[in-house]
Amino acid sequence: MSNDTDAKPRGLVGHITAYFINSQLTILLVIALAVFSIGTVILVPKEENPQINVPGAAVTFSYSGAPAEVVERSVTTIMEGRIRELKGIDHIYSTSVNSGSEIDVQFLVGSDWEKSIFNLQNQIFNSRDLLPSGVTYELHSSRTDDVPIVTLTLTGKDYSDNQLHRVGERILEELRKIPDTGVLTLNGGQPRMIAVDLNPDKLASYQLSPSTIAQSLEAANTELPAGDVSDGQTRLFIEGGSLFQSIDDIAQIIVGFSSDRSPIYLRDVATIRDDFRDRTSYSRIHFRPDYELSSPHPHIKDRPAAAFVSQPAITIGVAKKEGTNAVTVAEEVFHRLEELKPQLPAGVEMAVTRNDGYSAEATVENLFHELMVATVVVVVMMMMFLGWRDSLIVGVVIPLTLGTTIGIGYLTGHTINKVAMFALIISIGILVDDGVVIVENIHRRFELKPHLTFKEKLEEAVDAVSEIGAPTVLATLTVVLAFYPLRYITGLIGPYLAPLSFNVPIAMVLSFILAITVTPYMAVRMIKLSHAHESQDLHSTRIYRWYSAIMQPLMDSRRRRRFVILAVSGLLAITLTFPLTQAVKVRVLPKGNDSNFLVQIDMPSGTGLEKTNQVVQEVEAVLQQQPEIINFETYVGTYAPVDFAAMFRGTSNRGDKHNAEIRVHITDSKARAITTENLVLQLRPLLTEVANRHQAVVKFLEKPPGPPQRATVLAEIYGPDYTQLRELSKQIRQVFNGTKEVVDIDDSTRNQIPQMQLTVDQDKAMRAGITRSDVAQTLNVLLTGEDVSTLKIPGEILPVGIQLRFAEQFRRNLNDLDRIQLPNSTGALVPLTELINRQSTIVDQPIFHKDQQPVTYVTGEMGNRSSIYAVFDQLFYFLRHPLPAGYWIEWDGEWKTTVDLFRDIALALTAATAMIYMLLVGQFRSFKVPLIILGSIPLSLIGILIAFALNGAYLSALSLIGVIALAGMVIRNSIVLLEFIQERLREGADLQHAILEAGAVRFRPILLTSMAAILGNAPILLDPIWAGLGWTIITGMMASSALTMVVIPLIYYGDRLKQSKRSSVSEDSDPTQDTTGGESYAS
Repeated sequence: MSNDTDAKPRGLVGHITAYFINSQLTILLVIALAVFSIGTVILVPKEENPQINVPGAAVTFSYSGAPAEVVERSVTTIMEGRIRELKGIDHIYSTSVNSGSEIDVQFLVGSDWEKSIFNLQNQIFNSRDLLPSGVTYELHSSRTDDVPIVTLTLTGKDYSDNQLHRVGERILEELRKIPDTGVLTLNGGQPRMIAVDLNPDKLASYQLSPSTIAQSLEAANTELPAGDVSDGQTRLFIEGGSLFQSIDDIAQIIVGFSSDRSPIYLRDVATIRDDFRDRTSYSRIHFRPDYELSSPHPHIKDRPAAAFVSQPAITIGVAKKEGTNAVTVAEEVFHRLEELKPQLPAGVEMAVTRNDGYSAEATVENLFHELMVATVVVVVMMMMFLGWRDSLIVGVVIPLTLGTTIGIGYLTGHTINKVAMFALIISIGILVDDGVVIVENIHRRFELKPHLTFKEKLEEAVDAVSEIGAPTVLATLTVVLAFYPLRYITGLIGPYLAPLSFNVPIAMVLSFILAITVTPYMAVRMIKLSHAHESQDLHSTRIYRWYSAIMQPLMDSRRRRRFVILAVSGLLAITLTFPLTQAVKVRVLPKGNDSNFLVQIDMPSGTGLEKTNQVVQEVEAVLQQQPEIINFETYVGTYAPVDFAAMFRGTSNRGDKHNAEIRVHITDSKARAITTENLVLQLRPLLTEVANRHQAVVKFLEKPPGPPQRATVLAEIYGPDYTQLRELSKQIRQVFNGTKEVVDIDDSTRNQIPQMQLTVDQDKAMRAGITRSDVAQTLNVLLTGEDVSTLKIPGEILPVGIQLRFAEQFRRNLNDLDRIQLPNSTGALVPLTELINRQSTIVDQPIFHKDQQPVTYVTGEMGNRSSIYAVFDQLFYFLRHPLPAGYWIEWDGEWKTTVDLFRDIALALTAATAMIYMLLVGQFRSFKVPLIILGSIPLSLIGILIAFALNGAYLSALSLIGVIALAGMVIRNSIVLLEFIQERLREGADLQHAILEAGAVRFRPILLTSMAAILGNAPILLDPIWAGLGWTIITGMMASSALTMVVIPLIYYGDRLKQSKRSSVSEDSDPTQDTTGGESYAS
């Protein structure tokens, strides 16, 4: 080893390498990391998307008989103010209607669920005294883990949905026994009940009232402990009363006595039968005969062609507990279902209509495959340039780094999901840089000295690492600093992208540690010296001659240098205008290509169930004509099992008779030529035509590519007068109608619905000697029925409700109210019509609040256009046609997400650039050199924007994150290049030779690291959502790598010449001499 090399200080990196390069500890480190990686990859929970913790709750208040305005003033406004006092509240939404209101509370992302709900419960409980008497409330909490990961649809051609509901209840209770299952739901069908249908004529003849019957039923179905007796040795427990055992028991209860004191039995005044509750919904499934109903991951055997089969159905939803593995929970569910199959009634089948466990496993396995492909491609590329031995070193380090990164994530509570896997794929193109640079430098130095002994190879390898140790540390830190600020992105998108800010920095730090420990250890043992070729002078190499032919003329001519720099600057300025001129269009995230979507159908408010069902059947007929559709489930008067997107859109409030939802499943993306987005574009006009014939609104909800929105385009209209707000929302809806590609338009106003209002006339009731509660209870029994007790039937999991109601002919015809009579305290009968007031009115319009302010909404979805440009069109419209004074619009939905996300990414990029700049200033002890290095970032934008313009692709938020990734990747090339130039200058080389030698020496590692980034990110191009990030890295790296080798040295050269001229102390001094440092600059 030469003396000059011995004289150079090794630094911390060199000392670490010197320790590990010939230590047995290195082998143990590799073995330990390999075992750790394999174990954690097996154990780590897997899910399709990252966990987004957003606690929420819906508080429902009931204020019987109060108009919407009274409810708003007396209940909603008061409780909103009290809830707002809590910490951690993000938004409060409320809806006030006749007789009640609902307040939806959304906590800040990442809030502790248990603490948030506990505080909310306490606040509401302690605020009860502020509410009017008679107001009751219920609180229902929600979180993202409540979304079912598995849905099972029960169907059978010989069964009604009500009968299937009973089967579903039994299955539901069995699934509750699985330890890791969370919330379980049952959609469709009506529960079983014991109907007690009162005959008003018989009640009148016996002088009985519904309240008397209700009290008798409750009293007869009671079992209370009466005490115990003891003889000193044993105790005998005694219970008084008995519970109903059968319908006969119910029929036999005594409800009164006739004038001759003979008992009056319930069967004398009512018909008792085993029945189902009144129909409030329809649910059914439509599938092709070759659809594999019971498979955990069903598919069509051949291209769908057969006609659809339609059958009644109900759906069970199974959610998992927080932190559990979606794959294993789903497997446990299906294992239990296999055990339950023999117990199913003959002819009942179970269709798997959602299996997020399978989706998560398939997604992760597919991305693992792409991760392996990317690794192999990078290693093969290395083999082509450095040989198989050098590439094998890198091939060992890459999986060790990735596996250890997953393991650290597992220990810190992270899961493996789509975003985490993409982060690892992105990492491959970056993390190989440390290993490639070090292996290449060791390889180069070995080539220069091909006759080294093993001990000399050890010393040479340590010196090779030390030589590039500082710039490698610096380059690694730049990547870490580039990705770290992403953790501060706000909103729902923050935790969604969190794996990027975690996995990439961790992988980079690990890759650096392995690069300076394991890589040199393997290099000295695997890189074989070539004795056939002696050392070759750098200046005679092909790379040096090629690079010199490009750079020498530019350095020799100030005019040429200026022309190149100005040309590149002009090209950059032109490309930066592309987003403004829409040569490159922008959207928050591109749509995916999932295999299902949701169709929502809203009939005019007040539409009956049968009419809604009739219109839905017309929609179903259109869907059955699409060859890509393999099955769909229909829910009329109720809602489909929620998914993450539906949870934020308030789907659980869509249980009215004028609402319907259809969950549509299509063939796998690999089996169809059309994307989900284009299929929806084809279907929308067909279904809209059906909807328009019936004054309905149809909406298509595709699975969002990221966190969901309440609507894609959402205008919130605020102002002091609510009547005016409703009118403005209708006008703004017309603006939506006139905006290009805004579809599925709706607003929060409702059509006027006539209603018959029956109220108790308290004065008449008191004069007649009948209590107000007796009249109110009679009305309740008449109109809706009243649950008064339960019956435990053998074989049923849950007790069956006993409902007291009037016979159907009286419930359906209010003209017969005079036949319903109530006895007073003297036994005289008083017709119900003399105790109530009847008034024809209009149902109150709902009153909406957001964050305690009155608001109306106008919503829309997007066709084949970005919502950003649609909102721009509307903003320009309202600039020309402003709203009345005191009224304003706030834009939510995808627009707000886009603005917030792009703002956060811009801040993240600014913060990353600032931190990198400070790091570079500290390293180079200069303000100018770091600015020159940072110039490689805008150079990458040239390639990115030109590529997106030519490809017609959208520039998405992920594309901008790709720019942040590039900031770390391209800067490291400039760092290594300028570090080598300055190193050669310190050794006494003149400026031109230093630049040419640096370019020639660093060309191969820059080429290798650039190709590694390009090839490593190639698999990302296959994903429709993440392709933008892949294109950004690939095209940006190509442009930046080529331009960095030319533009950055030219700028540095020009700057050093200016320094030289300013430092000249006499006219006789050579203008190319740097008198401050003794280095010569040949011009």
